[in-house]
Amino acid sequence: MSDDFGTVNIRKGERGKEIEAVRQQYRHHRDALVRMVADAPTEHLAAEYQKLIRDIDNSIAKLDEIEGRPATHAGNRPLVTAPASDVDTLVTEPPPPVAEPAQQGSRVMMIVIAGVIVLAAIVWLLWRASGDRKSADQPPTVTTPVVETSAPTTTTVAATTPAPIAAAGLKIAPAAANYGTIRKGTRAVRQFTIVNSGDAVVKLKVARSNCRCLFYDYSDKGVPAHGKDTLTVTIDGARAKAGALHETVQVSSKSDPAVAAQVDVSATIQ
Repeated sequence: MSDDFGTVNIRKGERGKEIEAVRQQYRHHRDALVRMVADAPTEHLAAEYQKLIRDIDNSIAKLDEIEGRPATHAGNRPLVTAPASDVDTLVTEPPPPVAEPAQQGSRVMMIVIAGVIVLAAIVWLLWRASGDRKSADQPPTVTTPVVETSAPTTTTVAATTPAPIAAAGLKIAPAAANYGTIRKGTRAVRQFTIVNSGDAVVKLKVARSNCRCLFYDYSDKGVPAHGKDTLTVTIDGARAKAGALHETVQVSSKSDPAVAAQVDVSATIQ
């Protein structure tokens, strides 16, 4: 009998230590939640903290009930105090039945599991509160519009921005040609190369000569961008006057007269 009685006392002592350790954890987290209520960034988080505090108080009350202690609130004071007139009645009532060790162990295990769940909820709320504070402390991003001024500035061009179109420009080579001596009734022909340095096709327009004795041959499609074309100039000796002949052939763009070039031709008509 004495051996069994000693074994029961040892088990009860170990279980009491476990219950006290759980109770201390509850009190520690309850104190932390009380401080967090005052510093809560939103009313919603403060309400969640209050709810967790009530859950911890209920768990501490259950631990007190298992050990046969009077029910407490916040881990340090009774929740309900019996009136003085009812003291005799409470004393005369039989004590509540003591739960079996196995039942008490299962209840302790359930309380421990509930405590783990409460602690996990506290960790989640702390993580959420820290995220809300970071969002509140982070300054908003302000986009400042770029204002162009008359002073020269350095502009960064995006990769998708098309390159500026180069202005069209015409050049004729050679710039002058001497046809030599041309007999009356015959013709002389020379060819010239027209170069377009722009990014767009240039359709040509050639002015008539003063002597009305020059004829031109060129493509109607125009000179391609960054390309070349051939201009053929013919001197008709039958139309030209006898003697020295000198003409300046004006070549320009049909769409933009400012884009132009010229070539000088000379000959002796006999």
